Amino acid sequence: MCIRVLIADDQLRSRRSLAALLTAMRWNALSDSEHLAYDSANRVSFPVEIVGEAGDGQQTVDQVHALLPDAIVMDLQMHPASLTAAGLDGLATIRMIKKDWPTIRIVVLTMFATDRTSALAAGADTFLLKGCPTSELLDAVMPGEPTCPG
Repeated sequence: MCIRVLIADDQLRSRRSLAALLTAMRWNALSDSEHLAYDSANRVSFPVEIVGEAGDGQQTVDQVHALLPDAIVMDLQMHPASLTAAGLDGLATIRMIKKDWPTIRIVVLTMFATDRTSALAAGADTFLLKGCPTSELLDAVMPGEPTCPG
């Protein structure tokens, strides 16, 4: 079982760094399920699978439609891939995804604390600042039930 994640950020370096971090880590949860393996602290561990990356709002919506991830980790400040393209801003992207796929978790990971209220009002499940502890990011990404085959 694993957590299927889409990463959306207009900076390639940010996407790659986040993908490396998330795939290197495992989300651990306390569990009493009989069919799952436990570690020494009675936690079950789920790997994170990066199923796709997007560089702007429209690419994010297209990737969600094609891949149906469990969660999206996205920046709010994404510029369109082309200077001539009129792209979706982060808030419009969140609204569009939540309208069509309400169960997909959206984790906003940004540099700007002032965007918190508007991001949550648009439908984001969690708002985190870049540089937050990795454990907070992993907890925010974790959906109710992982969907990858085990």
